[in-house]
Amino acid sequence: MRTIPVALKTVLGQRCYRFIAAGSFVVFLALYLMSLPSSYTGGQIGSAAMHYLNATLAALAVLMALLAALLMPLMVYLVSRGQHTSKASMGGGVLLSILTPMLCCSNLLPVALGAIASLYPPLAGGIGLGPQRFIATHQTALMLVAALLLLVGLYQNARKVNNSDACRVRS
Repeated sequence: MRTIPVALKTVLGQRCYRFIAAGSFVVFLALYLMSLPSSYTGGQIGSAAMHYLNATLAALAVLMALLAALLMPLMVYLVSRGQHTSKASMGGGVLLSILTPMLCCSNLLPVALGAIASLYPPLAGGIGLGPQRFIATHQTALMLVAALLLLVGLYQNARKVNNSDACRVRS
């Protein structure tokens, strides 16, 4: 239960890792604030999308930026000590959170499905708008899944930080 706070205390106790966390938060917050509302702009990411921010999207952006910003110093800490990091959960969370609004209402998904359907024509009639409809309908739930993936990645890397410190011989 204390895995994450203990690891964060260990890592963020050093000034350089606090800078990494703060810088990561700013970068990820800007990224999420400009990409999460892109479902309202036809998949366009940028400052124009921020006009469509609502309280839910802003809260999700802050939550995911915070989780990603806490993950970054843990991963840098582990790499600097020659340890392996758990990158899959973080990568999956970031990718899912950015792609969900883009795939919802842009032409990216129909083009990709069209390319796949050109290789296997019977697939064209079966897919239709189903994936876009699903993404548009469940966008908030998919964002929460992305946040959960980031939390899982934070836990996995925190556990590795705690285990690497426990194995170190202190003199």
